[in-house]
Amino acid sequence: MTAQSAAQPETQDHIWLTVQKAISEVARIEPAEIQLDSPVTGLRNVDSILLLEILVRVEAELGIEIDEQELFDINTVRDFAAYCRKAAPTD
Repeated sequence: MTAQSAAQPETQDHIWLTVQKAISEVARIEPAEIQLDSPVTGLRNVDSILLLEILVRVEAELGIEIDEQELFDINTVRDFAAYCRKAAPTD
């Protein structure tokens, strides 16, 4: 864990906020309803089609590429954000 990530709460990091915004906009739910431990497909209005749309938005915003097959291993919003964090280029 870097000093920056230790000082910055997980819910305030750029990747989490990007994931939260994409889910909120695509699923049309309030950001406050999206918690780190929420099951991705358990969120209101989120089905497999919307999950792919969320994925495309997050990839474009963060400049990353996520293998769609790996989505099956992602259970929670925290898992999704962590996967994006791993795929994101480091400074």
